[in-house]
Amino acid sequence: ADWFNSKFIVSMASNLNMTRTPDVHFIAEARTEGTKFVVLSPDFSQIAKYCDEWIPIQAGQDTALWMPANHVILKEYYIDRQVPYFVDYLKRYT
Repeated sequence: ADWFNSKFIVSMASNLNMTRTPDVHFIAEARTEGTKFVVLSPDFSQIAKYCDEWIPIQAGQDTALWMPANHVILKEYYIDRQVPYFVDYLKRYT
């Protein structure tokens, strides 16, 4: 149900209509509230027809896509801007 509270949802190589049938309505409800929905999948599946953006990645490209995305997220939200919760978490568990 937390999909409804999201502002950006990525579905990666998963056909939510088939695998998460009871929960997929949360995606539609979130999109009516302005959530952007992106599908990363080699085929234009049932769920891809509802997305805002379809990125047709090939097998093995998922890591090449997520590594720079994680770098930007960590750099912009946790390195350039120090968040006390994250700094405390790092000190405690690493």
